[in-house]
Amino acid sequence: MHMRHRLGKQLETNHDTVSLLTSEVSEERLKNGMRIFVKQVYPASVVNLAVWVRVGSIYEDNRIAGISHFIEHMLFKGTEKRAVGEIAREIHACGGYMNAFTDFECTCYWIVLPSKFLDVALEVQADALLHSTFDETELQKECQVIIEELKMYEDQPESFAFQKLLALAFQKHPYGRPIIGFEDSLRRMTRQDLIDYYRKHYFASNIFVTVVGDVNPTRVQRKIKNTFQEMEIRPSQEVFFESEPDQLEFRVQELKGDIARSYLQLGFHVPSALHEDYYPLRVLSILLGEGRSSRLNLSLREKKQLVDSVETGIFVERHPGLFYFSFMLDEKNLEKAEQAVWNELKRLQQELVSPEELLKAKNMAESGYFFSQETVEGQGRILGYNEMLGDYKRGEKYVENIFKVTAEDIQRVAQTYFSRNNCSEIRYYPGGHKTS
Repeated sequence: MHMRHRLGKQLETNHDTVSLLTSEVSEERLKNGMRIFVKQVYPASVVNLAVWVRVGSIYEDNRIAGISHFIEHMLFKGTEKRAVGEIAREIHACGGYMNAFTDFECTCYWIVLPSKFLDVALEVQADALLHSTFDETELQKECQVIIEELKMYEDQPESFAFQKLLALAFQKHPYGRPIIGFEDSLRRMTRQDLIDYYRKHYFASNIFVTVVGDVNPTRVQRKIKNTFQEMEIRPSQEVFFESEPDQLEFRVQELKGDIARSYLQLGFHVPSALHEDYYPLRVLSILLGEGRSSRLNLSLREKKQLVDSVETGIFVERHPGLFYFSFMLDEKNLEKAEQAVWNELKRLQQELVSPEELLKAKNMAESGYFFSQETVEGQGRILGYNEMLGDYKRGEKYVENIFKVTAEDIQRVAQTYFSRNNCSEIRYYPGGHKTS
């Protein structure tokens, strides 16, 4: 349980083949409001079953921070008819595996196993989802497990720095609060807190199911209907989130910890994954920091030898997020590395990228999209992620939209978002005990 490329050859088509990976999905809405999405992949011989709940850490407040992730753990800790450990043993006995993850905006429970055992997976998944007991003894044990998980997470320097970057950049929006919560909020959480939160968010129309693999869609939909028809019917309530105000000045936070190397992270506010600028920003992330021949790898790591590692990415979902940079480096090089990053961003703002460099980044985005769907689990993840964003069919246009990005688009988004006033920065140095 947890909380979230290679260079490809450009297709000589207009990328219509990509749509085959996300189309041909059978969709049904049950009377209780639950939605089902089934994609037959033949002859896969395996199946991925995933239950997606539209609730994650941004639905919490500081008092119950971490409760979405806590519930994810507890749904594996015994039901009215299955003792602790029996759920996993049944799936393993079928030759399968199961896991779950909690995100800012959703919680997902998934199983992969031979397709002939799909009925077992459905029954087990429904039992966990509908009949977990939230046993008090297990709750106390699991609370300690999660606290240890939190401490392990904080002992990973890059992850620790990134959480501090989110907290620095998002001072109003709940993206700034860690998915796993805080030790004090976890320790004071009661069984009733978990039950109340579960009842508030775990109802039929707030859940959808994805099935990808060697299955008969009609039969699967009928089985899911029979399995989940007892799920409670309740109207969805619109939730309002405090929006993050425009950042008007540069923010920097310095931290020290018992670490061997220093870390420099920068984050710039960008729109949500639903905004048209997502695609040029995605291409720009590849161009800057993905692969040995990316600009920052060539400049900062290979030529100037200022950093040990380079990572760029976009943290975005349904709400505006961050375009981020992460570097591991020697403390003495931090100032020079930071200035080198700003120089590269200024270059992007002033000069158009070459057609060759732009095409390479697009090819990498395309190949990454294909490689992410090599398994039924990967296809199910993309199907569910796009549905969480509002429409599973968004994936059909991904590569097409990537290849529409122009050099002018790259320059425009660089000019729009890479300003110093829009930047938050974390400097994490070696030097004794961790500061928070």
